[in-house]
Amino acid sequence: MKNIVIILALLVLLLASCDFKDKNKLCLEPVLDIHFSTKMAFTPGDAGSFIDSNDSKEYFYFCNKPTDHRIDIFDAKGSFVKAVDIQEVANKFREVLFVTIVSMDTILFSSFYTNELIAINSNSEIWFYLNIDSILPKEIQGKHEFIAPPQTSFSCNREALYYRVYPRFKNVVAIDSINMNCIDDYNLAFYNYFYNSPYFFKLSNYFSDTLSFEFGLNDIYHQICVANSNFGEGPTYTYINDKLIFYSMFSNSLFIINSDNFKIEKEIGLSSKFTKIGHPAVVLTKGKVIEQMGESEKIMEKSGKILRVFYDNSYYYIVLKHEDLKSENPKESKTASSFSVIVLNNDFVFVDEFLFDAKEYDQYSGMMTQKGLAFKKTNTQNEKIYTVFNLF
Repeated sequence: MKNIVIILALLVLLLASCDFKDKNKLCLEPVLDIHFSTKMAFTPGDAGSFIDSNDSKEYFYFCNKPTDHRIDIFDAKGSFVKAVDIQEVANKFREVLFVTIVSMDTILFSSFYTNELIAINSNSEIWFYLNIDSILPKEIQGKHEFIAPPQTSFSCNREALYYRVYPRFKNVVAIDSINMNCIDDYNLAFYNYFYNSPYFFKLSNYFSDTLSFEFGLNDIYHQICVANSNFGEGPTYTYINDKLIFYSMFSNSLFIINSDNFKIEKEIGLSSKFTKIGHPAVVLTKGKVIEQMGESEKIMEKSGKILRVFYDNSYYYIVLKHEDLKSENPKESKTASSFSVIVLNNDFVFVDEFLFDAKEYDQYSGMMTQKGLAFKKTNTQNEKIYTVFNLF
């Protein structure tokens, strides 16, 4: 009886905190902290969670590729499970590596610049290697870089990988023709070529004899800027429910893309109560290109934008970086110290937006877990603490 009374009291407090008067009102509330005893993972792309195919349990990983050359794996309660040595991978493939874990025995590394794909198991044994250029027609070998998203898994499952395609500069304009007098021409030629290039490269059945590839989505930037704009940015997409969800620092929209034919199926415009989302790409003009590219970099660094998109089988969670409100006068500097999460339902209808303190939680660290949306607490020294949030 006593336990029932306590449970009822807790429910009353929870309902009261979420504005009991509004029955349709939802709250995004912290429900637990998970402690991980590791100093690993200096960037969000080096941390994540995965469901192991052998035991169907959720695990977390933290990696520090440049120095420690290992991956630390923890269970859902934060208990250390094992360390995976990646020294051999680092020695053989010295380029920058993006990592994603499909299962304990399928740890994938994608190399920057060299278009290599490597798989190891949890015993650090390399059991799969592919140079992507080797499967392409000879006439296009070496003409692209295939870049994995640094803040999300580049593998949607064991059957397909989705890469961002970047044309190699030297294949747009002949290097011999470049000098200080035509650098503007070169940059303008590159961006116009880039503007009409495919965004996605899909690698299917990559562990089988029926491996195949496909390029797609040549017109995504046509939706948000003009041809001679400085629209270069890293990979900004995620794979959810058999769809590719694309977003950009130059737009306030989510683009829902069919993962089979790369057709844009829907555009979802977002509006925030707390910040502007996206900033138009700077239009480049001959004679001012270098200056404008520098200006563009400063503008985009301060602009509000979509950082990540998550999904929990019921709701979409869009993490927003807020505008940098830093004053031009250093003595009056007031950098934005908040970020927010917009929640949409399954039909992409707005539910609510929730404000977070960027001094308490790292806005770049978000990950979706089986227990809810999690953010890493800031200012922790010898461990990493992730707070899990649920909608009530």
